[in-house]
Amino acid sequence: MASTHSAKRRRLKYSSTTPNKWADELPTELLGLIVKKLAPNFISRFKAVCSSWNGAARSYISAPLPQYPGLMYPSTRWGWIGNGICFSSLAEKKVYKTEASQGFLGVDSFLGSSHGWLVMGKRAWTLGEIRLFNPISRKSRTLPSLPRGSPIRKIVLSSDPSRNNNFVVVVIHETLNVPTRLAFYQHGRGGENATAWTELEGSHDHYFDILLRNNGHLFALSKDHSIQVWDFGDTYNNNNPTKIMHFRPSMARNGFHGTMMGDKKWLVESMGELLLVEREWLGDNGRGTEKFDVYELNIAAKTWEKVECLRDCALFLAKNQPAMSLSTQKLPKLKENSIYFADEYHEHSHGGDIIDIHVRGVYNFETKVVKQYSITGANNFSYSPAVWIVPSPW
Repeated sequence: MASTHSAKRRRLKYSSTTPNKWADELPTELLGLIVKKLAPNFISRFKAVCSSWNGAARSYISAPLPQYPGLMYPSTRWGWIGNGICFSSLAEKKVYKTEASQGFLGVDSFLGSSHGWLVMGKRAWTLGEIRLFNPISRKSRTLPSLPRGSPIRKIVLSSDPSRNNNFVVVVIHETLNVPTRLAFYQHGRGGENATAWTELEGSHDHYFDILLRNNGHLFALSKDHSIQVWDFGDTYNNNNPTKIMHFRPSMARNGFHGTMMGDKKWLVESMGELLLVEREWLGDNGRGTEKFDVYELNIAAKTWEKVECLRDCALFLAKNQPAMSLSTQKLPKLKENSIYFADEYHEHSHGGDIIDIHVRGVYNFETKVVKQYSITGANNFSYSPAVWIVPSPW
C-alpha cells in the first residue's frame, strides 16, 4: 500500500521541461468559463501560466464583459499614493490594497483616470513627469513634463494605451498669461510634436472641461458655457488639429443658476448624446448638500435642454477626471438614474491651514437626495483626491 501511495504521489509531479502540461491540456471552453469569473486584477496572472491560458485570456479581453467601476484612493491617512493605493469595488463591496510599486516612483497624487489607466503626478503640478499606470496589468507610460508654472486641471486620453500605442493626450492647464489653455501630446508618433506638448491653436478661454469623442472631435466647455470643437481626425493622426466649431448654446428651458463654487461642471457622453452636468452647493458653507443639474446639447438647434431622467445609466464624477456614463442594464448592480460622485472642498483647520475634505456619495436624480457612503480604509483627509476607474485587464 505504501508503495502504491508513493507512486500516486509521484504521478502528481511533472518534470521541469513540462511544468504546465496539465494546464495546457484543459479545454478552451473550460478556460473561457474560468477567465470570465476572475477579477480583473487576476487576469494578468492567469495569462502567465501557459500559452493556452494566455490565448483564452486574450480572447476574453478582445470582447470583454462590462466592468464595474471602483474608487481609487491613497491607502494611508494624509497619504501620498507612493505609500500604496486602495481600490474599492462597487460591485463586490470589497477593498483591494496594493503596496507602492515602480509605477508610483516620482509621483504623489492622482490627476485622474482615463480608459482604465490612472494619471499621476506631483501635487503642485508645476514640475515633473506625468505618469500613466494601469493598476491591473501594472504597465506604465511616462509623458513629458509641461513647462514650469503650468498646473494641470484636467487630462483625457484618446484610447487605451495598452491597445493602441499611438494615442493622444489633451490637458487643460494654467499659464501665466491666461487662466487656462489646452495642449496636446501625441504618443508613439514621429514628427515634430512626438516628444513635446503643443498648445492647441485657438484655445484662449477659461475652460471647465474637455471631452474626446471616438470620431476624433475634442469638445471643450468654456466659462461662458460655450462649446468649442477641434478635429483631430478619426485616427487622431492630425499633427495640426483644426478648430471647426465655436458657439454658445442658448437655454431651451430654465437657466443656469450661476451660484456654483469652483470648477463644478463636467461634459460627458451618454448613449451617443453630449451632456453637461453642473453641481451646486446648497447652503452657506462648504458642508452644504450637493445638487446636480443635467443638460443635453442639441447641436442642430444650438441649445442646452434640461434632462429630467438618466434612463438606463448612471454618471460618475470626480474633481480631476473626465466624467463617465455607464449602462445600468449591462451593470445591474449600479443604481439607475443616479450620479456617483467623489469630490473635495476646502476647510480651515484649527491652526488656520486649508485642508481638503473628501466627500463621496450617490445622488438620486428622481428624489434629489444624496446618500453619503463611507468606504473601509478611505480617509476624509488625504493628500491626493480619489478617482473613479473602470479596470482594464490589458
